[in-house]
Amino acid sequence: MEKNLVDLLIELKKGCMEDEQQIRTLCHISLAEYKAVMEIDTTERITCNVLSKKMGLSPSRGSRIIDGLVRKKYLIRMPNSEDRRSFVLSLSPKGTKIKEQIEQERNNCERRIREKLSTEELELIKEGLELVIKIFRQK
Repeated sequence: MEKNLVDLLIELKKGCMEDEQQIRTLCHISLAEYKAVMEIDTTERITCNVLSKKMGLSPSRGSRIIDGLVRKKYLIRMPNSEDRRSFVLSLSPKGTKIKEQIEQERNNCERRIREKLSTEELELIKEGLELVIKIFRQK
């Protein structure tokens, strides 16, 4: 029986999640911590609320993740000069190192995929995935 498009997308997501799990295991971080680290650029300063929103979490749940990352010394929390009631976050040197390690592992995964595809196959896949993403965003 031929797989339908949704089955193929679920299978692709499962494979990506397995690779992501391996990366998180290598870096000793949870999924939520992984998402938080990946949402902050290495030179960016971001408020707790903005980071929570980028991660798709409530401010209270985001705050708990952020607190854990501050305790692990992946994030630096500083007073917000624009609003004394809030803080801004940035990646610490340790957080930057973890982000670089994650990006290196993701690049290794990308390389493994690219090695098995021709340029034409790669372009077809990218175009197809971009089209599916566009359709999902139209909901």
